[in-house]
This record gives sequence, C-alpha cells and structure tokens, in this order.
Amino acid sequence: MMIGAMDVHRELLAREVPHEIVRLPRVVLNASELPEALRLPPSQCVATRIYFVDEVPTAIAVPALSTPEPRAILAALDAITLRPATSEQTNEPTRYAAGLVSAVMLPSSIPLFVDARLDMTGVVYLPTGDTGTALGISGAAFFRLTRARLAHLVDVPVIELPQDLRHVRLH
Repeated sequence: MMIGAMDVHRELLAREVPHEIVRLPRVVLNASELPEALRLPPSQCVATRIYFVDEVPTAIAVPALSTPEPRAILAALDAITLRPATSEQTNEPTRYAAGLVSAVMLPSSIPLFVDARLDMTGVVYLPTGDTGTALGISGAAFFRLTRARLAHLVDVPVIELPQDLRHVRLH
C-alpha cells in the first residue's frame, strides 16, 4: 500500500508536528511541478530521489527542478559507487510513488541527505504521495522530524587552496 496525504497528515498529527496539507490547484505528477503549481521558488519545494550509494538505498533531497550532481553526492557521502533507483526500486522501499516521494516518513533504513541550496529558513513544500496535495512544514520541524544531514548535492563544491599555496610556482 502506497503512502498518501492522509497517511502523512495522521503521522505528523500523532507526532505533534505543526504542518499543513495544501490542496494544489492542479494535478502534479512529480515534485518538479510543485513550484509552478504553488507559485513558489524551487528552493522552497523539495524533490526527493532515491539512489543506491555504495549499494545502500539513500534519499537525496534537492530543490525542485534541480538535478543532483553525481560527483557531489559521491564526495558528500564519501562513497565510491552511485546509481539512481528505478521507479520500482523507489516505490517498494519508500511506499511512495516514484515521482512523489516525500522526505518525511521514509523508512529509518534509508538515510536522508538534503542539499544546502534548499531554503529551510521558512516553510518548505514536499509531495505527499498524492497528485493533488503538498505538505507545508517549517524547515526546523522538517530537520527535527527527518534527522536529515545537510550536504552540497547539486553542485560540486569548489576546493579553495590555502592562501600561501595560491602563488607557488612549480619549476
């Protein structure tokens, strides 16, 4: 059985987590459609994708319309191998439809990493597993609930050389 908006709502009520289930003005088939449907910047809408990182199913949450950078994921997680999960490999362990995976209510066996570009200072919006709703939750409540780890996942971080090494010439 797949998770939907009522499951998310009941679980968050049971945990006394302040949240809102928002009825969308139109059907969305994946998290990338949330910014347009909600008329919000992508940095406030969370798209969660499942990857196998060193063969461990791992959730990667990024701003909607963003694509995680494989090299950034490998670097952030200190991993060697990475491959995206298929729809079936996503649906089964998460119990969400692949395009509508929410970063909340993931099994504890799936670690969650959140991209630093998400604007977690206010309310963020996530899929609920249903095509007609979204979950609004404060960034603080999101982190308390999910125990997510923050990382740079969309862009490969630039490594700065120490000041004294920038002007060294090799002969």
